[in-house]
Amino acid sequence: MGRGELGVNWGFVWMVAWPDFKARIRRFLIIGFGMALVLAITLLLSAFSEGFVLRSERLLGVFSGDEYVVAAGSAGPMTSSAPLPAALAGELEATGSVESARPILLAPSSILVDGEPAGAVVVGTDPEANPEIVDGRGLTGPGEAVIDEELYELALGDTFLLAGESFAVVGVTRYATWDIANAGIFIDRGQAQALLADGREVATAIAIDGTVAVTDLPPGVETQGRASAVADVLSRTADAKRSIDSFKITLWVLAVVIVGAVLYLAALERVGDFAIFKATGASNADLIAGLALQAVMVGVIAGVLSIGLAHVMKPIYPGLLSLPVSVAWPVIPVAVVIAVLSSVVGVRRAISVDPAQAFG
Repeated sequence: MGRGELGVNWGFVWMVAWPDFKARIRRFLIIGFGMALVLAITLLLSAFSEGFVLRSERLLGVFSGDEYVVAAGSAGPMTSSAPLPAALAGELEATGSVESARPILLAPSSILVDGEPAGAVVVGTDPEANPEIVDGRGLTGPGEAVIDEELYELALGDTFLLAGESFAVVGVTRYATWDIANAGIFIDRGQAQALLADGREVATAIAIDGTVAVTDLPPGVETQGRASAVADVLSRTADAKRSIDSFKITLWVLAVVIVGAVLYLAALERVGDFAIFKATGASNADLIAGLALQAVMVGVIAGVLSIGLAHVMKPIYPGLLSLPVSVAWPVIPVAVVIAVLSSVVGVRRAISVDPAQAFG
């Protein structure tokens, strides 16, 4: 077979790469598995990072507002601590410019479960504004609580203490999480005001269905849309997301080092083969293409294995929401690129071989 446009004899390349790959299949599979394990962890970290965005969008779905009224200058409706008069919700509904307005009182807090503290975000809400219930029932009055299913310390029927008051879990909802460590607890808004706002009739945000006219807003307040609300929630996890992304880069470098070291050792074992190939007319391009082809095979194996390993490992990582296809599929081409880059050290050894060594 003749040489291609790149000066590579592809028939010779396949003859060099494939028999050696079959002869060393166990070693290449071990390389692929080690690389796949590193990539699987990287894939799970990517899913965690993407999960922050998904978590934020789902959280906004729990409150189902088209817009949110907050104190002017607030970071956003999901993290603001600046109080608003709760009566403003009724005033906005009375203008006729909105379909409905619901006051929300949010307060990061700590609860006691069997004497042990647990972090949560307390949500003071009205019984008619219950979140979607997946188990049990909604709130009907004081002393009751609806919890998010990710609040692992509690289950339906349990009790806990908040600011010295006892609450019984009557319902379970989902997607009401600000981050992995802070799930929502919904209680009666009047009781939340008494316990967390010194009894004042206040809210930290007002969820609006429809669009509120700017002229209907009193001084000192403003509206924020869903995009601003999502960005508000993401601001709580910005540092964690940056740390995860940095760690992902570290793992990619580790994968390159692992695969590169093994491929270099494999190249050292084949010095005699390379000398013979060169003595019989093989070009440097042929040797480079052969080693790169083997690296591509390892990369494909590692990429496919990493997706399977990530799904197997997913249940042991609490707080991991999902492993979407958009996150999973790029790992295969990434694995191939990493493997090809890793083969560079082996390539350098191959092209430096003197053909005379074939006769030494």
